[in-house]
This record gives sequence, C-alpha cells and structure tokens, in this order.
Amino acid sequence: MEKIKWIEEYLEEALRLAWDEGHEPALKLLRRLLYDEPGYARLHHTLGIIYFSCADDQPKAEQHFRLAIQFDATFADPYWHLGKLLADDERFDDALDVYKKGLKAKKSQKSHLLTETGKAYELKKNFKKAIRYYRKAMGHSAELWNCKILEESIRRCHRKQK
Repeated sequence: MEKIKWIEEYLEEALRLAWDEGHEPALKLLRRLLYDEPGYARLHHTLGIIYFSCADDQPKAEQHFRLAIQFDATFADPYWHLGKLLADDERFDDALDVYKKGLKAKKSQKSHLLTETGKAYELKKNFKKAIRYYRKAMGHSAELWNCKILEESIRRCHRKQK
C-alpha cells in the first residue's frame, strides 16, 4: 500500500500527542481520520500501538493490528506488535502463527520476528525449536549486541533441556 503523505503527518502527530499528553487526544485525532481513510493499514497500526502501549486496551489493540494486516498484508510492522501482544497474553500458538506470516512481509525485520518466535517456543518449553529460531535470527542480525543476546538465549535453552 502506498503511503498517503497527509495522513502520515497526522500519524506522527498522534504518536507525539500520545507520548506527551496521553492517549485520549491521540485517539481522538486518529478516530477522525478513520472516517476519511478507514482502510489505511498504517492508521490501524498506529491505533494499535496507542491502544497497546498507552491506553492498555489489548482487545482494541489486537483488533487494529489485525485490521492493519488485513488491509495490507505486506506491511511488516503490525505482525511484530500483534505477535508481541499475543505472546504477552500467553497465546503462544497464535503468536507463532503471526510471527511466521510476518516473515513473508516486505521489509520485515526478520531478526526480530525470528527472535520472538524463538522466545515463544522457549516459553512453550519446545527448546529444540527455540534454539533453531534463535540461530536463524543470528543469521539475520549484523549487530554484535543482538548476536550476544541470541547466543545467551541458545545457552539458556540448552540449560533448560537438561
């Protein structure tokens, strides 16, 4: 989906409002935009972020992340956020499904999605798969600090297997 410049400016403003003044003014602004562009994936993604991070309304956040994916399956960002929301809610199978679909999206941050997939498998106590995904994540990371964290995650899974 092509970015709509004028809406993108409002989305940035809404995020600034959410961090500076709280989620209510930001949600008010974004709800008005829904009337103009109800099918704009980035708008739903931004709503999801604000409901998830600021308003602590997980059901609405999930709804908007899912709508963002529905309206633009190639937009990678909502997959990570939706997966994180589901994993935080201990819905690991759903989170795994979302992360794996996100890997197919354009410009997805594969290292982050693979890391989260590994974490979900680790929390499900499937350490072999967790290790496999942590290793895949290392293959997609060029940052030393991230690789060190992934190496420690692999060691942790090996310890848990014993």
